[in-house]
Amino acid sequence: MDDLPILIARLGWPTVSARWWTMQELASRLGDPSKKEATEVALLEQLRSRRLEAEVTETLCVFWMAARGHGYTPPAELAGSLSKPSLLSNLFLDYLGLPVPQIDAGLMVTPKDFEIPDDFEGVQGIDLPRIFRTNLNRLVKQTGLPFLRQMAFEWTQNRAAYPETPYQGDPWHFTRPLGDGFSGQTSARSALRSISAYLRTLAVAEKFWKMPSVLAYSEALLALPVHPTLAFLTPRRPDWLPDSADFEGDAATIEASIQALIARVKTAHPDRELLAFSSPVLMSMERCVEVTLVRWSQAPGAQVSDSALADYLSDFWNGEWSVDSETDDPLSTTTVLTPLPLEELMNDDAKAWPLAAPLDLDRLGYLQLDLYPSRIYLPTLPGIGTAELEAHGGGLDVKVQKHVVAEFSYWNAGWGPARPGRLGGNCGTALVSRAAGSNRNRTFYLWQVRTLHRTSTFDRFGETVVTGTLRPTPCEHL
Repeated sequence: MDDLPILIARLGWPTVSARWWTMQELASRLGDPSKKEATEVALLEQLRSRRLEAEVTETLCVFWMAARGHGYTPPAELAGSLSKPSLLSNLFLDYLGLPVPQIDAGLMVTPKDFEIPDDFEGVQGIDLPRIFRTNLNRLVKQTGLPFLRQMAFEWTQNRAAYPETPYQGDPWHFTRPLGDGFSGQTSARSALRSISAYLRTLAVAEKFWKMPSVLAYSEALLALPVHPTLAFLTPRRPDWLPDSADFEGDAATIEASIQALIARVKTAHPDRELLAFSSPVLMSMERCVEVTLVRWSQAPGAQVSDSALADYLSDFWNGEWSVDSETDDPLSTTTVLTPLPLEELMNDDAKAWPLAAPLDLDRLGYLQLDLYPSRIYLPTLPGIGTAELEAHGGGLDVKVQKHVVAEFSYWNAGWGPARPGRLGGNCGTALVSRAAGSNRNRTFYLWQVRTLHRTSTFDRFGETVVTGTLRPTPCEHL
């Protein structure tokens, strides 16, 4: 069976993870000599037929992923196959060493009598994240130029791209049968239209409002479908992950399950330590359970008892700790991490600091929102100048001076096109350190178990959150 037509069709699916995984598979086919020609022909035809700037960018991203990850060299005709060029498409072409065409000559500033339509505001925060609107609103305040009005104008203009179906159906089709309180994992046509309008607005600003090209390209990076460093992250369950685990009940029951999970990691990889774990462990129509645990280090002199640690460190769950990041090049697959100094990480009363914290990315691909902000945990590495985050083997390696100190993995763990809104995502993640035995302080795990429950599948989920701390058993102690 030829699966190429199915893969091409999946590039248009509204489910975001399916589009991202399809890009990976098509990029792999471009790097396979036996499949390259047919895949190339199909993708070039797809590229020529695209009607929106965001659609072009997604297809071009496949060629970039093939070149970056599989040694692929694109044909010269790729540059002439762009139906809707943009700042991002130019960025990809430049990386691929191909000529960069002029952005659509039809660019124009919003007419004075234009009125912002209601449906433009209606899609913000529903069909797509509000970050695009928020970003342009910031530029309005900084410059006094009508960025938001221009985006709304571009939104009305690209309605003609799909006159019969400008919205590509009802996104609530996927969530309504599940009951109240669900979030769709979708990026349908309305999102693509909005992102395209965002890109065209920046092109107008560069052409007519003298916006510096460097700034225009920088703002356009927000509209990348995937973050370059995370582009090759593939869903693979760790070999130590149990098929099922019971994290319900009282604190003693939960902690017994956590100890068993830690022990499985040590059995599978004796030289490593589990630094962070965040995943749904039970997903049903009546009950969902999400477990998050993070390893901490503690110096002598704490003024807080073990029984009170969870309360003293509760700000951790509100994002009070994070790992900063930056990239030297917009399409670099290496992200530079800037660890915080120990004094900024440490809770003074507890004399403790997290060994892992959520990644504070300056941007994230809109097809990868399942991972952010509460699923990507990376080492805090106090006392280290810088570290690097790189793709490797379907996961991510954290390197310090070229040496791998931790590995990040990710897997699918929930429902497909929707999830309960209170859960951090449909995926699970784990961070495992290779630096076992290097820390001489006491350690403990800060854990949180979130349980969603309802008696009827049409009700909204109720929520129970339990937190605690756990000292590793002696065989696990650093």
